[in-house]
Amino acid sequence: MIERKAFLQITKAMILGIRNSLIDPSVRIKQSIIKELAEILGVERCVLFKIAREGTDGTIKESCEIIAGVPCEEYLQQPSGREPLVTHPDIEASVRNGRTLLIKDPRTDKRTAYFQNMIIKKNISQILYMPICIEEDGKAVGVIVIDTIQGKEFDEDEILFCSEVAELISLLVVQENAILQHFRDQVVNKIVPLSGFAKKLCENLETTLNYLEIIHKEAEQMDKILPKTLEEIF
Repeated sequence: MIERKAFLQITKAMILGIRNSLIDPSVRIKQSIIKELAEILGVERCVLFKIAREGTDGTIKESCEIIAGVPCEEYLQQPSGREPLVTHPDIEASVRNGRTLLIKDPRTDKRTAYFQNMIIKKNISQILYMPICIEEDGKAVGVIVIDTIQGKEFDEDEILFCSEVAELISLLVVQENAILQHFRDQVVNKIVPLSGFAKKLCENLETTLNYLEIIHKEAEQMDKILPKTLEEIF
């Protein structure tokens, strides 16, 4: 059974991560949470995928990318980069479902066929998927993936605990989006008057350059005329 203390550990990891990130922006809050989650569950692999959506003209392309995970040396030293979501049928199924997904037999499930070698090599028993959804549109912006090995199965308490952690991370994402939007608004508020000022400056600069050009031409004419005039005087 997952004790209340475990939930407090996750909350503490989130709070400390936020505090430390204010001091050092390189601190990865989500990595701290995923690492803590893996230790509580006693699992070897716990990965957080980010789901991105891009496109124009009504065509949306979805991709997934690992942004946090353990083992750290496997997922953090060499970033995996973005990959089309359709190339990960298990992740895609979790995104479409929008709810906790448990694959009880990854060796025979078609959705996990693309990484059968790893499943066999690591003797993976079950794989749990928790989509991270934001309240604004209900779409998944991320998925937590956790493996059990050597015949171990997830119990109901562990699944409930993991879904609650996913909800916590969703709250963190919403807060990050709010902070980012506030930052964008602040930047826009600065850029608008600067843009107008720059326009006026360019207009004045163009006028100034025209005057300088006239002065330069007149100076050249004076340079040509002045010596001749002086010779005539003396």
